Amino acid sequence: MIDTVGYAQALYDLAAERGTEDRVRQELQIICQAVQAQPEYMKLMDNPAVGREEKCGLLLQAFAGVEEMLRNFLCILCEKRSFYCLPACASAFDKIYDSAHNILRATAITATPMVKRQQQALCTKLSKMTGKTVELENTVDPALIGGIRLRYEGVQLDDSIQSRLETLRQALAQTIV
Repeated sequence: MIDTVGYAQALYDLAAERGTEDRVRQELQIICQAVQAQPEYMKLMDNPAVGREEKCGLLLQAFAGVEEMLRNFLCILCEKRSFYCLPACASAFDKIYDSAHNILRATAITATPMVKRQQQALCTKLSKMTGKTVELENTVDPALIGGIRLRYEGVQLDDSIQSRLETLRQALAQTIV
């Protein structure tokens, strides 16, 4: 298995040097979605029975419109029989991109969808706390009953009604009557 973070870093560095990191990121995401939608294509690219030249030819044909460095990157993954690592490389590329551009990705889980004003207020507060530009995703989980569960950079803050009720339940269970 290859060092996906190392490969992603090399791709990012090359793209940043050429000022095309935004485009490469978008194209990499599109390629990952396309390949993951067709698992047989992934298997074909890692199949040792198919020659390297043929695989690279197929990649160059399928992704003719993308950045040349990205096409070359895909060919290298094939040559290393590591095309299956493409999603991990893309994920690592996203993290490197976010770090370089001071972006914080956060998920707010709520019982009902947040209105735009709430999302903006949360983004502003998180941005002040972290000093980063916040990209917020809101997912809905009715089991929370109310409140919010916030996840970012490996941190989870839980101020949901579900969490408060669970804490109360545990406290009552430990109370001696």
